[in-house]
Amino acid sequence: MAASESDSHLLGLSRNIERVSRRVDNAEALLRELAKSITEVQQETRATPGPAVRSWLTGSDLAQAETDLLDLVVWLERVYLRYPSAVLPSCWLWHPAVIEELWWLRNAHADAYHPATGSWARAGDWHDRLRPGVVKRLQPIATRCELALHVAGAEHNRGPALVPFAETAALIAQAWTRSTTTPEPTEHQLDQALKRDDQRNRTSTP
Repeated sequence: MAASESDSHLLGLSRNIERVSRRVDNAEALLRELAKSITEVQQETRATPGPAVRSWLTGSDLAQAETDLLDLVVWLERVYLRYPSAVLPSCWLWHPAVIEELWWLRNAHADAYHPATGSWARAGDWHDRLRPGVVKRLQPIATRCELALHVAGAEHNRGPALVPFAETAALIAQAWTRSTTTPEPTEHQLDQALKRDDQRNRTSTP
């Protein structure tokens, strides 16, 4: 190979190496920019978390309960009651199960439209499945109950239901773990069960 051809080949090789080097530098810059963007998104997500998962039925903090209810009232007016099919019985605040239903629906709505966790698919699921489901479950209460039924001595003026025969749980646990026959119900327990079942059959609204 002549000297001029060798020089020309080296020059071309040098230019190729220079171009590759620039591409590598550009790729590294893009990777750094991408890593920076990912970090910013992660920080933003941590800084703006979705609503905390809290159950109304298990709450014990008075201040938190008041805050949650006031928040729920605002959301009911701004969102839930805007739908023609919305069901909200006048005695809804007197039904803990109704509050629980509406509370989780409110937070599912916030989750679906959250800038970090939300998506059009989750929003669609809220509209297509979650909201209609709650409306359907509240319908029996809306048609069978009213605020007058919650006055003293009325049908729905009662405290939370008690777990039947909770005092027998330890005996059942012993029988289960020792693979022995469960204890036979006593006459008193059978009588109590009959009264409870009769009362439950007479009361169809939760």
